[in-house]
Amino acid sequence: MKVGIIGDAKRGVAWERHLRPHHIVKEVELSANIQDLKDLDACFVVDESQQNLDILLEGIRQGLNCFLIARQPTDSEKLEKIYQATREAGVHVQFSHWPTLAPATQWMMDRMHRPAYLSISREIQYTHFLNSPNEFRHFWIDELGLCMKWMSSGIHHIEAKQVILEDTHPTAVHIFLRFDNGSTADINIYTGASENRHKRISSNKQEVFDCNVPDQRIRIGRLNSGNHLFFEKQQFDPAKSAEKSALLFLKAIQMNKETPYTAYDAYQLSLQVKALEKRLSQFS
Repeated sequence: MKVGIIGDAKRGVAWERHLRPHHIVKEVELSANIQDLKDLDACFVVDESQQNLDILLEGIRQGLNCFLIARQPTDSEKLEKIYQATREAGVHVQFSHWPTLAPATQWMMDRMHRPAYLSISREIQYTHFLNSPNEFRHFWIDELGLCMKWMSSGIHHIEAKQVILEDTHPTAVHIFLRFDNGSTADINIYTGASENRHKRISSNKQEVFDCNVPDQRIRIGRLNSGNHLFFEKQQFDPAKSAEKSALLFLKAIQMNKETPYTAYDAYQLSLQVKALEKRLSQFS
């Protein structure tokens, strides 16, 4: 496959290194401009600018399979255009939604297709938090996107509460989701912790997963023949997340199947973000 990378030069070189180990990649071309890339099998758009969705849309209209590597966008109007353009052009698009693309998450989603219960807790050390409302917003948006993707069901009901000290310092947010299939999920984020912690716990009637997110370690619990709970472990390398996400994208193109996080997923998340922010403004 011939692969193009556009955007920031330093990050582009880093992504080229992630692509080199994959035997299906025969040629990698770096450019600052998407118009300069021709006859590609895949295009990596490494761009955090406010124009990145416009660049992505241009690539789709050129008939390019694109992987947008940036913070999860939430502009509903642009994402709807991208989703429609993707369908019309018949190309594959992947968004770098890291909670979904992480190797541990991919393993859990393959083994437990729809959890009955999902609980996410993230504590951020106060000395590491930049006191940015936009940064805080992206914390819960990322986790909301994972809940929606993994549950794969419409949201029946949302409750949300946010606390901001003196109207300037985002401190905590709690989100509760009930899905149409009866499953539930909750997200708790706190920015005043003494140390960083990030856990995701999911369960169905057969087993429970306890995932330590930073080190990509999973404890898998289920009952033995004596009806006692026992655990086994799975470990994944966090440093391989980018490399594996690139392979997921390229394999989706090769096999002509959906990418792990599609334009439709991104568009649906943006709609729920809008609804949730309206609720937060009413009750926070």
